Amino acid sequence: MKIAAASDDGITITGHVGKCDTLIVFDITDKKITNVEKRVNTFTMHKKEGRQHEHGEHLHHHNHEHQGTVRHLGIIEGLKDCNYLFCCSGGPGLIDDLNANGIQVFFTDELNAEVAVKLFLEDKLKSDPDKKCKGHNH
Repeated sequence: MKIAAASDDGITITGHVGKCDTLIVFDITDKKITNVEKRVNTFTMHKKEGRQHEHGEHLHHHNHEHQGTVRHLGIIEGLKDCNYLFCCSGGPGLIDDLNANGIQVFFTDELNAEVAVKLFLEDKLKSDPDKKCKGHNH
């Protein structure tokens, strides 16, 4: 099993999955962390540098609203080997697309990624679906 966590610093879970700099991927065997990999976020359209340098806000939002699942293919591909994604918040379209592709999203208030994974493995991590972004101004 693999668990990913959206992060900006490679340690803590970030506030919004689409804007994270890094995805921390934990390999799990027998309910223990056996490996940790850090993947640079080149997958999402919301990535901070990409959004600032590649296209303006209006064009970005216009395209994002009308591309359907296609807009999330990058992150789905980047996490296709993962079973779960931990984050503090994320847009409803991304969350729905990840879930539809077998990647279950957990919204957590636990900020330390490794602690969150360990709590999850002990069945003590709670997911808060109210953390899903409601609009596009997230």
